[in-house]
Amino acid sequence: MIANLAVNRDSRRYPDPDSFSMERPRAKEHLAFGRGAHTCAGAPLARVEVRLSLELLLSRLDDIELNTGVHGPPGDRRFQYEPSYVLRGLEELHLNFVRK
Repeated sequence: MIANLAVNRDSRRYPDPDSFSMERPRAKEHLAFGRGAHTCAGAPLARVEVRLSLELLLSRLDDIELNTGVHGPPGDRRFQYEPSYVLRGLEELHLNFVRK
């Protein structure tokens, strides 16, 4: 079984694999939608939906930041993850923002 938690964190392939970056080189080479004959047929639609959703959200909000009261200060962040060995998903993400 492939460990999905690790497939996109190879430091030989991705610089600084533990950091989130919208500008990551070769971002479309990640394995979230499979590869080869097992590529998800809906991947192109999903990518467009995510791009449009993020663009709309970011066009309406300013000063987006993590809620330090819930997740702790920088350097001491606290997150709860769904109990699964297949995917690493947050149970909650609390943000502060200002509407434009």
